[in-house]
Amino acid sequence: MTAHQTHDVLTQPVPSAPCLSPSIAHSSPDVCASLLTTTLDGRTEALVLSIGNPITIGRNPKLCSYVIPDIVVSSLHCKIYAVRSGAGGIIISCQDLSTNGIVLNGHKIRKTSSILMHGDTLKIPASQAFQCVLNSRNLPATRLHNALSQPHAFKDLGRYRVTSHCLGTGSYASVHLALDTSAHRQVACKIIRRKPGNDLKKELKEATLLTSLHHPNINRVYAFDYDPQFLYIMLQLSTGGDLFTYITNHPRRRLREGEAKYITFQMLKGLQYLHDRMISHRDLKPENILLHSPGPYPRIQIADFGLARPRAYEETLHVCGTISYLPPEGVRALENKNLGYVGMPADCWSAGIVVFAMLTGSHPFDYCDPRDMRDDDTIPGVQDSKIKDSGDLMGFSQRSHIQDELTKQRILDGTVYFCDSLWPSLRNALLFSVMLTVNPAKNLVTHLLIPDPKKRATVYAALKSFWITSDLADLERAYRERIRSAAS
Repeated sequence: MTAHQTHDVLTQPVPSAPCLSPSIAHSSPDVCASLLTTTLDGRTEALVLSIGNPITIGRNPKLCSYVIPDIVVSSLHCKIYAVRSGAGGIIISCQDLSTNGIVLNGHKIRKTSSILMHGDTLKIPASQAFQCVLNSRNLPATRLHNALSQPHAFKDLGRYRVTSHCLGTGSYASVHLALDTSAHRQVACKIIRRKPGNDLKKELKEATLLTSLHHPNINRVYAFDYDPQFLYIMLQLSTGGDLFTYITNHPRRRLREGEAKYITFQMLKGLQYLHDRMISHRDLKPENILLHSPGPYPRIQIADFGLARPRAYEETLHVCGTISYLPPEGVRALENKNLGYVGMPADCWSAGIVVFAMLTGSHPFDYCDPRDMRDDDTIPGVQDSKIKDSGDLMGFSQRSHIQDELTKQRILDGTVYFCDSLWPSLRNALLFSVMLTVNPAKNLVTHLLIPDPKKRATVYAALKSFWITSDLADLERAYRERIRSAAS
């Protein structure tokens, strides 16, 4: 990836936003949402929004798909995307790029990304307003946490107002949209049901640890609160979805090498920050890597620290994480409760799988037939673990158990299948005066996936790999200009 290539991606012109009558806009099957607005001369328009076709609003016709010829409007004021969420729904994301901000439902928002919900009003100060209307197919399902059991309900926790709008659910927690009323920004509130008998002092100690982490590539934990039933954790809102969804919705079903390298660089920087503080994540995977805002070459953030552990250099007997991302020592600890494993080498193993997934669209250890790994639109491995036929006689549970066992065996075997068509031969590079027969990315993945944790590449070694250092100047420049400055 070069600085010129990154610039091209960010500045290529966009077509004009299609304006339809409101009735046509709402009925079109390709439309995720529409923005209803009344122009300065009194006309009513509907800007239609679909996946892969963002709307850019501003004063400069060369930069914007919808132009407002008003001096109070910035050249490029805001950008509105529709992206798929990890839960299968649609996220409508608005990124403020202006000098004077935007107003969302009466609250001033500046230099950040926000989620637009059905009925929200977005206004450019002293200028035009837009109302968000979601296509009925994309209205959020009513899957509300018991803490917010009624639609349109909210819960005030100090400066934070937690809404009933659910961004995602899991087996033990849900994530809701919330508003920081002091900082005038949206945040995410993770609501965790407290288990009877859990040590409250330990829970609060873990939450306090997370609030101490400050890094551009770590999903920020702002604050926490609790009551007898629930623990509430206020998180930085990421509006671009997760890396797994980004990969699977990419036209090639995998990322180009330059973009994968840029994301890897950020992931390693985030892990380095954690490991420098003797903290391991222990459940690193594409689903737990969030995109701060939509678009190519995104800023990423490592998230979901429910399994994070201090003193990561120490061995733990508690096996945590997703089976297909566990290292061999973690799999062995699953089978033998007397065995333990160390968190930091486990993070590096998981990082190797993430890099593999970005470059190939597949998983090196999920059970599938290597002969099926084709350079086409399928995603063997990543998709193979999903049940495709609801009438499968074996049933989901049994199929899942069998696949988990096969995956664990492949991890213990330690054999990584590099499909030639997905790992094209790049120019050979001289390292330590030895001609490599594999490309630098493959070489890095191989060292991160060494079965012996004592021989496995560390985060620090990965950052010094030839794949990273060959473009280090451009990576550092892009990181400085696009991430560090935005996070400050």
